[in-house]
Amino acid sequence: MSQGYKMSERCTPRLVWIIIGLISLSFGLARPAPAAGPQDRVREILAAVSAVMQDPHLQGPDHQMERQQRVRRIIVDAFDFAEMGRIALGAHWDRLTAEQQAEFISLFGDLFERSYNRLVLRVLSERETVYGAASREQDRATVQTTFVVRRTAEQLPVNYRLLDKGGQWAVFDVVVDGVSLTLNYRAQFDKIIRSASYSMLAEKIKAKLAQEPS
Repeated sequence: MSQGYKMSERCTPRLVWIIIGLISLSFGLARPAPAAGPQDRVREILAAVSAVMQDPHLQGPDHQMERQQRVRRIIVDAFDFAEMGRIALGAHWDRLTAEQQAEFISLFGDLFERSYNRLVLRVLSERETVYGAASREQDRATVQTTFVVRRTAEQLPVNYRLLDKGGQWAVFDVVVDGVSLTLNYRAQFDKIIRSASYSMLAEKIKAKLAQEPS
């Protein structure tokens, strides 16, 4: 998906690669009413994150862990890690046992949640969200947004891809300036599995999670 995109001239290469680096192997939110559309869902997710980040009772380094935990709950509620895991493994998914698939969904969810949490806290907290078009095809939808730096007006396109799960929209990919975060993981995972095995990939993810603070 990301191959057909060019980097926006309005976004510095350095900022894009900071974001990609954050996801390398290197939000409590009440569920909306079933009638909520995909853009409404994204608005609710980002509004919940913004409320955490701007809460006067959660400011300062002493409340960093609590901010992270609250954003984590929003992310877990908002993202479909099972769908993301299947996409991230590609053809390798069907070769796993049911136990391995369950293990991978759990590991991938922890990995993505931690990385996206840092993305929100470190990169996007000083940006204003401008909403663009929302397109829908059957049970899939894409919501276009642009994050604008308040001080410099620098713009960063961030699109959310969602899946309708019985009336509840869940995010299964985030495309930052044309770069799919899920597919970025897929390239890394494919390389590890092809050169070694799924077991090696699982061990690498476990090691990554163990060496980083939650």
